[in-house]
Amino acid sequence: MKNGDIAVIEPAYNCIFENQKKTCTITDGEVIYTQNNIKVRLKSLELYDWLLVGWKYESVGAPKEELLEETLYTRYFSYLDKTYSDFIMCPIIDKIERINGDTRRHIVHASALNYGAHHSDVPYDRIHITLTDTPENGIKINIRAYPS
Repeated sequence: MKNGDIAVIEPAYNCIFENQKKTCTITDGEVIYTQNNIKVRLKSLELYDWLLVGWKYESVGAPKEELLEETLYTRYFSYLDKTYSDFIMCPIIDKIERINGDTRRHIVHASALNYGAHHSDVPYDRIHITLTDTPENGIKINIRAYPS
């Protein structure tokens, strides 16, 4: 989770004790949600089914690099002025450099295509963004536009 907490969801079990022996059986349609050592028993047939077998049949999804690109571009998109707000297609993070190895200070080199060209006969334009993000100076952006 964002705050560093870890949450766990697992199938629920019912346990009985007989003759000093503990026997547990899985409870159909129920899961246990645990966060900060607090356990909550929930009824969710869909989540229960997914935990047992559904996850095996899901597609792998987008590669980690693509998710990183979308996440970073979404984070910094609001810093593009109105001149470049149309450039949201195919965001690509070309390179990320840490400043002095610090995970809170970095330079991002990125690019994107203009959305408007996607819906008309205008050729695509591409922008290249060099962005510096540091806690003490905030976000500084340098943009270069290239017509197709």
